[in-house]
Formats: sequence, C-alpha cells, structure tokens
Amino acid sequence: MDANKNITLLIADDEAAIRNGLSTVVPWEQFGITIVGTAEDGREAYEIIKSCNPDIVITDIRMPGMDGLQLIEEAKKQNAALKCIIISGYKDFQYAQQGIRYGVRDYLLKPINQDDLTRTLKKLVNETMEQKSSQEARIHLEKTVRNYSGEFKRVFLKIALEQKPEEKPETVLKEVRKINTSRVAERDSRCLVVKPDIEYKDFTKDAYQLLIDKTIEILQVEFASDDGELTIETSDEGIFLLLSQELSDREELIKAVNHVRDRVMGLQDLFPKIYFTAIITEPVDTDEELIRQIQHSRIAMYNRLLTDTDTVSELKILNFGSEEKHSLTSKISRLLENRPESFEPEEIKKYVNQAKRIMRAAKGISGLDVKMELLRLALNYLDWLGQLDTPLDKSGKTAYFSEMYEHCISLDQAFELLEETLTNALLEVLNHLKSKEIKPVAYAKHYIDENKGIHIKLEELAKNAGFSYTYFSYLFKKETGITLTEYIQTVRIETAKKLLVEKERNVSEIAELVGYSDIKFFTKQFKKALGVSPNEYRKMFLER
Repeated sequence: MDANKNITLLIADDEAAIRNGLSTVVPWEQFGITIVGTAEDGREAYEIIKSCNPDIVITDIRMPGMDGLQLIEEAKKQNAALKCIIISGYKDFQYAQQGIRYGVRDYLLKPINQDDLTRTLKKLVNETMEQKSSQEARIHLEKTVRNYSGEFKRVFLKIALEQKPEEKPETVLKEVRKINTSRVAERDSRCLVVKPDIEYKDFTKDAYQLLIDKTIEILQVEFASDDGELTIETSDEGIFLLLSQELSDREELIKAVNHVRDRVMGLQDLFPKIYFTAIITEPVDTDEELIRQIQHSRIAMYNRLLTDTDTVSELKILNFGSEEKHSLTSKISRLLENRPESFEPEEIKKYVNQAKRIMRAAKGISGLDVKMELLRLALNYLDWLGQLDTPLDKSGKTAYFSEMYEHCISLDQAFELLEETLTNALLEVLNHLKSKEIKPVAYAKHYIDENKGIHIKLEELAKNAGFSYTYFSYLFKKETGITLTEYIQTVRIETAKKLLVEKERNVSEIAELVGYSDIKFFTKQFKKALGVSPNEYRKMFLER
C-alpha cells in the first residue's frame, strides 16, 4: 500500500483492557492502518480528532465527559467523511438507531467478534482508499470491469430484475441480449432470493439499508467463491444471487441458507423485529430457463403475504389462472364504482374491508395480483380526493404505499397499510379545507335566498364556492343539517307561501314563479312540506 495513502485510526474507550486489546490484537498493518492515538474519554478523543483528523474512529458509547454518540456528532462537524464504528456492552436498539442517524457504519457488541470487526474494517478501508484516490480507483475499476467475466452475470441479473416480474422470459432475454450477448447460465445454475425485513411500522430507509448491507456481508462470507466472485443484485423483492454449479448440492445449499438466516436473525440487537424469507430455485442449464426461474421467484416472494413471511423454501411454481385474475379485477371494478362519497374515515374502513373480503374469497391469484389491485384502489380514491381544491401529493402517497407494501408481513397488514394511507390522505385534505368551509356555506345560503331558490345550478354554485360538487354537498349538510336540494326546496316553498296570501296570481302562476313547471309536482312538494295543498293554504288566510 502506498505510504501516502495510509489510513489513520483513533480508539476511544474508558476501559484500558479494550483500548490495549484493540491496539495490539488486530493486525493493523495488514489493513494499511496506523493508530494515531487512544483516548479514555470522549473529550480527549475529540481533541485528538481535531489535531490528527483520523479517517476512522472506533468508540465506546458510554464514556465519561462526552459519550460516544456526542463524540461522533461533534466529530462529524469537523470531518463529514469520518467513518465511525460503535462498540458497546449494551444491547440497546435506541443507541443503534441514533448511531445510524449520525452515519455510524457499524455497531459491534462486546466482546468484539474479530471476524465482524475485520469485515467492517476491510469495507471502510476500501471506501477510504477510493475517496483518497478516486481517479486512480475509477480507472482501476473500469479496467477490472472490462476484464472481469462476473460483470456479464451482473448485467444479466440487473436487466432481468428491471423487467416486470410477470414478463415472458423470452422477452426479458431479448432485452438482455441487447447489452450482453455472453452466455450466463452454466450447468446447474440457480437463483437464490433472500428478503430480510422489518415491519413497515418500524421502517426507516437508513435502518433497512443497514439490514440489507449486513445481510449482503453475511451472504458474501457464505457463498463467495475462492476468487471472491458473487453475482448479486437487490430489488424491491429482495436480494438476488446467481449461484454456480459449485453450489448445486440441494442439502448443502439449504443448510447454507439456514445458516445465513440464523446469522441475520442474530442481528435483532440492532432492530426491533426481523423477518427472513428465502426462496431457492431449481437448477437450470440455459439463460432462458434461468430468467424463468428468476421471474417465478420474484412472484413467489410476493406470495409470502398469502402464505408465510418467515421461511426458507424451494421454489414452487404455481399456475395462476387468467380467469380468476379477470374475475378479481371485475369485482374490484364494481367496488370502485361504489367508492365512498362521504368524507369520513369510517367509510374508508368499510371500503377497505369490502376489498379484503373480495380478495380473501378469490382463488388462484398471486400476491402480485393483490398488490396491483390494492394500488388500483388507492389510486382511485386519491384521484377522487384530488378533485378537491387541495395540494394533495397523489404520486407521493401511491409511491409510499407501494414501497411500504414490500415491508408488510401479512395480507391483513397490507390492508391496514391501505386504510392508513387513505385515511391520512383524507385527513390531510380536510385539514387543508377546514379554514375555507364556513364562508362558502354562508355564501351559498345567501345566493339561494336572494334568488328565491329559482334557477340555481348546483355544480356552478359549488364551483364558485371553490369546491367540487360532491364535497360542497357534504360540507353544506354538515354545517346546516340538510342537503343543498332540501334547502333550495325550503326557500321555494317559503316564497310560494308569501305569494299565495296575495290574490293577484293563481296557483299555476305561483308554481311557475317559484321554479316548478309541473303544477302537480309543486302541489305534492307543498303538501309534503306543510301538510296542506296550496289552495287549502290560501283559503286558510283568505277566510280570516
């Protein structure tokens, strides 16, 4: 390693045994690392950081004067590129999460596992070296990519995952061949899909990325060949690995994946609850067959919501009928036609429960079908809300739902997520409109009164008030206790009552004056409101 590119490191721990152990046991020279100092508390460590500007800091959390998290927060202000590793004798999820927010690269528990520390150091040294000589590293990487056969496999896997999971394998292969003409599948090639997960309610991007990174490290240790080659890509459905014939033994492969599962589940000190699903495909010999296995494994990963989210299993190819899918789509379409028109969270709950009953009763559909139909429900309702005069971020809401759906651990939770997404959108809209509500209702009543309820165009009235007709009708009834139509009817009848006590006009003329072209309908409405016909009402006053 070039001496000009030596990596510098500081150790901070209030236990002398830990400081001395780390200083002497780890073969730092093999990593190209020089220890610039050790410190027994946070303040001393901070002074060394200010004077020596190390590349890496290993620090305990609990130290006198300034604890590890405070040290990292202050040190990052001095050097944003500083890479930090936390060590602690406490299994404290809160500390781990706070460390993630500060950009901590790893969280190791005492007694420190040397293999874990070694893997982390290798990663940080590589990143630091790339930062120190980015131009040289880029040239080296380009040269490596050109000469490295494994890159062809990565391109193959990346393009396969960019296509829709239900796409035909031959169509996907055509896309692959546009960029990569080399044969990828060897004898007994397989795909392994691993999805470590945390529930959407506990989800943060940083925490999930840390879980993915940790899992990939474990997979690399378990499956990398002697030359370090491992074809791996990530997508919404999980972490995908292409496995060669060296890993074709079924029993050994299942054993290895279960070992990975145990290691990942052992990370629960850092996360509130971890779920782990893995799918192993059948061995194949051609690129098209390999793509077919990748596509089926992606759909199978969606199906975990219909079966079990916490398993290691071999791929079972299920045939989902197009008739069943069409039937589901038709039933959901009918549900969309009966979408709730009132602005109440309780109505959303009923709407979502109806969808749940439909999907639970459906047979022969995939988890991907479920996701697409739930997205359709969400979009339809958000489109309706979007007609109101509000800055509702529909695309942001649907993107959130789509992303969080991938972190649901059951079908019930997926529906819970849908209800939560729609309810939050509704409340956001209502809160925005709240300050605009009262004046438009008063305006509408005044307008109807001034025009004696005659020639009122309700759509136009709502538009002038600044709302859609549906929402304005809801708002008017909420404020007055009656509908717009009922209010207009009341104003017309009141006008008719005043005209009937005068002698100049007959009942037909009065009916027409108050907006009724049909005398029979007018008589019916008048009697319904007052209990007597217009003629009877007139007689009551004239006979006085």
